[in-house]
Amino acid sequence: MGLNVTLYIVDFWCQKKRVSKYLPILQSCIVKQWVSFSELEKLVGKLVSLESAVPAGMWYTREQYAALRKSGISPESRRSIKQSKFIKVTPQLLEEWNMWIYFLQTNTGSPWKKYQNVLVQAEISSDASGRSYAGVVDIVGGSVLVTAGEFDSDFLEQDIQVKEGEALRATLHMLLSTSWEKIRGKTLVCKVDNQVLKAVLERKGTSQNLALNNVGKQIYWLQHLGGFHIALEYVKSEDNKADQYTRESPGLEASISHEAFQSIWEKWGPFQWDIMASAANVNRDPQNSKLKYFSRYFDPLSKGVNVFAQDLTKLEGIFCFPPIPVIGMILKYLEQQKANCVMILPAINSPWVNLVSSYMIDLIEISAPYDHKTFSVLNNRGRRIPKKYPYSMIAVKLQFSSVSQNLNLNLTVL
Repeated sequence: MGLNVTLYIVDFWCQKKRVSKYLPILQSCIVKQWVSFSELEKLVGKLVSLESAVPAGMWYTREQYAALRKSGISPESRRSIKQSKFIKVTPQLLEEWNMWIYFLQTNTGSPWKKYQNVLVQAEISSDASGRSYAGVVDIVGGSVLVTAGEFDSDFLEQDIQVKEGEALRATLHMLLSTSWEKIRGKTLVCKVDNQVLKAVLERKGTSQNLALNNVGKQIYWLQHLGGFHIALEYVKSEDNKADQYTRESPGLEASISHEAFQSIWEKWGPFQWDIMASAANVNRDPQNSKLKYFSRYFDPLSKGVNVFAQDLTKLEGIFCFPPIPVIGMILKYLEQQKANCVMILPAINSPWVNLVSSYMIDLIEISAPYDHKTFSVLNNRGRRIPKKYPYSMIAVKLQFSSVSQNLNLNLTVL
């Protein structure tokens, strides 16, 4: 490792002789199908020695350490045993070696000090539960930014440390997307209530939980891309501002089965929009592509946050499955916007029934009372379970561009 000192700048960088020595070793490894324990142990030791000059380096040693550990050979074993034990070269090992080849070939060095001591004047918190994540950024003198939602199916089986890491990643992604100019070159103090996550990020990875290590890599690259640095502060759950968003009622995120949605599509589709959804529960077309959607909180994949702040007047092919507490609000907003829509509703007597009857032109029953196949929710442990409504659920076709001529019939049906 070398040290480059100029006026006001101190950089650590890899000496050329070490680069020229290590690159051929890495390049020979990536064409192999097997490497000996001894080869891998020596290689990862060399790479770790360059940590100060390669900021992301430690993140890309954890698969190698995991492979050594899983081989069953002890670091104290005899040299002959290490040389005779061979380890399969996996895509994960190849990824790490290729990244190290990139690091050494670019060899841009690592600044001893890069980020200002000035902290962003904001309270930044993230949290996760078994089923959902949340992040809150409370900017002093500004607005409160919130990202929250249920985990996608591929994340639901992960342990809580991985989910906590994903919550922090989503929070930083929101900040980078919305406030890049305010955080560049600064240090962000982020509050988390998981000590394992804090420890893993501070020591730049783990070989014990490779899924968490992968999330940690993404957090590192977000900092690199945005030119900011994070410092983690542990807080108790009751002091975590993001905690309340992971404890919201699962009923607010009920999903309709793909089969039931397709039956509605066949009758009244095609649909282009799912105007009250999230990345985890947005409905899909017959080709399994997600519809365009508006989300409740910040979501990088949505077309906008808060449907009530959107212009719906020019949208076509609208589908909506609103949480029951806001049915009246969304009906009024659709009426104001004159936006035609197919909506899922409970067949109950409620103040909004007359409004529905005024604009309804067709209706079908989707499920009978206590049906256990059509709707589902995630429980607090992240397991999908049936949502059994104690009343029938119906789909109604609403034409807000004109008043229905079947007022009495519709009232009777509802």
